[in-house]
Amino acid sequence: MNLFHALDPTHVTYLLVFGAGAVGGLLGLMAFGFVGRPAETRRREAAPDGRQAARNARLEALTETMPGVPCEFRVGPDGEQSIAFIGDGATELLGLAPEPDGFYERFVEHIPESHRGEFLRSVEEAVTTRSRWRQEVPFDRPDGERIWLLGSAEPDPQDKGVLFRGLLLNITERIDEKRRREQVIRRVTDAIVEVDAEWCFTLVNDQAEALYGMKEEHLLGRTLWDAFPRTKGTRFEEEYRWVMRSREPVRFEEHFERMGAWFDIQIYPNPDGGLAFYFDDVTERKEREEKLREREELLRSITENVTEGIYRSTSEEGIVYANSAFVEMFGYESRDELRAADPSTFYADPAEREALYRQEDEQGGLDGVEVQFQRNDGSTFTGLLSTQQVDAPDGNQVYNDGAVTEITQRKRQEQMLKSRRRKIEALYRATSGLLSVENRDAVPGRIAEVLQEVFGFPLRHIGLVEGEMLVPKKTVGEDLSRMPEPKAQPLSEDLMATRAIQAGEAVVVESTGGLENDIDYGTLSTLAGIPIGGHGAVVVGKEAGTFDALDLRLLEVLGGYATLVLGRLEREERLVQAREEAEEAAQLKSAMLANMSHEVRTPLMSMIGSADLLREDLREVDLEEAGLEGEPADMAEQIFRSGQRLRETLDSVLELSRLESGAYTLDDDSAYLDVVVREVAQELNLRAHEKEIRLEVGSPGASVEAGLDETAVRRIVRNLVENAIKFTPEGGEVQVRVEPEDEETALLAVEDTGVGIAEEAREDIFDAFKQESEGLGREYEGSGLGLSIVDRLTTMLGGTIEVESEKGVGTRFAVRLPR
Repeated sequence: MNLFHALDPTHVTYLLVFGAGAVGGLLGLMAFGFVGRPAETRRREAAPDGRQAARNARLEALTETMPGVPCEFRVGPDGEQSIAFIGDGATELLGLAPEPDGFYERFVEHIPESHRGEFLRSVEEAVTTRSRWRQEVPFDRPDGERIWLLGSAEPDPQDKGVLFRGLLLNITERIDEKRRREQVIRRVTDAIVEVDAEWCFTLVNDQAEALYGMKEEHLLGRTLWDAFPRTKGTRFEEEYRWVMRSREPVRFEEHFERMGAWFDIQIYPNPDGGLAFYFDDVTERKEREEKLREREELLRSITENVTEGIYRSTSEEGIVYANSAFVEMFGYESRDELRAADPSTFYADPAEREALYRQEDEQGGLDGVEVQFQRNDGSTFTGLLSTQQVDAPDGNQVYNDGAVTEITQRKRQEQMLKSRRRKIEALYRATSGLLSVENRDAVPGRIAEVLQEVFGFPLRHIGLVEGEMLVPKKTVGEDLSRMPEPKAQPLSEDLMATRAIQAGEAVVVESTGGLENDIDYGTLSTLAGIPIGGHGAVVVGKEAGTFDALDLRLLEVLGGYATLVLGRLEREERLVQAREEAEEAAQLKSAMLANMSHEVRTPLMSMIGSADLLREDLREVDLEEAGLEGEPADMAEQIFRSGQRLRETLDSVLELSRLESGAYTLDDDSAYLDVVVREVAQELNLRAHEKEIRLEVGSPGASVEAGLDETAVRRIVRNLVENAIKFTPEGGEVQVRVEPEDEETALLAVEDTGVGIAEEAREDIFDAFKQESEGLGREYEGSGLGLSIVDRLTTMLGGTIEVESEKGVGTRFAVRLPR
């Protein structure tokens, strides 16, 4: 923008006059603002003669009409620089006295250091080259206010150096406006670009940079057609050029093939002859519209396969569609008969229909409203009604889609399942604190807290075994008219707790009179005992009623958790003692593995059994009818499968510890190896089938007999085949065969087309707890003990094992055993 754009005609005239006089070089100055000021006495250099005085007088008169502050800057022959003249407006604009002596130095001191060097370099360049000077610079007034100045001057060579005549203008408002505009452009969510009349980019905001995948500096100065040549010949070019010609705005939607997205594009002409483009990504809306069309197409096929009554209606036609379940639910023979019926007859109370219509219009639909419906034969049923209003794809029709579900049976099941779910979730939340207990004495108190939080039985008692006695540790009785005082009792006494410890599972006594002891149980009638492994028992009781089966199973889970904690604490204590006494690290490891396996097995079996019973119980409930399918059942299934997997791991740990400690003994009876291979393959065939893996067993042609321990051979074959199935992807193949290699040796070969083993990992695969992929991010589950056990059993049998593998191709294990 030049002077003629920035100033009104009066100011332009003033500048023309000024340009024709003493400071003619100012005609090309950039002016974005001016400062008006009252007439003041001018301060200037002492006039050497009358001619200088006259000249200064003209300057005084001229500066009265000029925007900004006029000045003269003199450079002498020896390079000396000084202000020859400065207008009185310096006081108002800059806050500096218009005293020429030292003014330049004072002016420079108020330029921020961040811009001072650039300012001085620009002056030096103009002085050296005797060329026009122009510079934008911030200036800190003495009162602390920062303003922006535009300075410009033209050189006038003199006999004694050069005289620069110029003007200082206040452009703070223009700078602020520019910054505000940039901030607004950067903050908008749409992608915005601008081009000039020559189609060159002049603005690209952050969103447009992200959209195009190019920075603004890579686009500025380039034409739109050069940056995006694929636009030519498309609707984009057609619309863009039309707006450029007509100067009328346009808005349209179009698909960007390169980006795979839909955009709402707005184009507006700019005052400078260019265009502004606004791009809004509307891909999600387009996808929603497409899904709505697909929904229309799938509606009929889907609704015919559900048990809920589904219908569609309009305000003018009534019901236009109903699925078979809806027709049968209301007792009609056909859809045509249903459509011919008066819709008001579908309701036991016709007035309720009108109230539902009003509610539906106000809310745009209904969400699970219980309604008393009437069948064609006059009988009634309670249904759950949900509706929503759906626009037709063409936008010219509004449909009311609805679903009706009979809820009597479902509500009972739903309430039962919700209660069970709450208890299960509460148990798992509450036991988090139990699992973190660090000493044995704190366990009973934490168990009592869990019992109160989850179950709330009137009697909550926890006793632990100490020697041959069962010692009460925590007893809480609430709302009981008479509460028996707990005392330490021999384990041989017939108590609720000792019965549970001996049974290893929950035990219930419907009447305390059935216990053969001398304890006065007061008003307590029904008791249940839950073992904490061999560590003790939990006893709960109430004055009347029975115990829910789910409560008992959850109590067994709690007992299992407590068993794990107490077992862990005891193992930790034994391990500390073992660590102090052990002479070899291998003895410590074997003791730890053996103790862990034995101690965890008992509570683990209890947990697995409880989970299995819970699965069976949930199978008796129609979860889908209750609308809660998958939640409790999946949880029970996960507990069961996780327990099975942990049990397999513990079996492997126990077997490995027996092998390492020398406690494993071999039977030298003869075994038929081919029979063992076929039986193991038959057991694992279902697992292979689930992964779509072909499991083949090669025939040796004759029986292969060997004087080997059959149990050990069976374990070797099973571990190798399970390993092959695990590491073979779907569609792969596993082959297993046994054959006599010679008179003294039998060969067992297991070959797969699986993922293979990297060369650097092969030397470690027979080490305990080793897998090629390890850590939390490992790809395959497992303890890493299978091949370690195979290696040790093969060695004990006097055989050898070899492995051949290629990454991504497969693996072959060859076990040679003596016959």
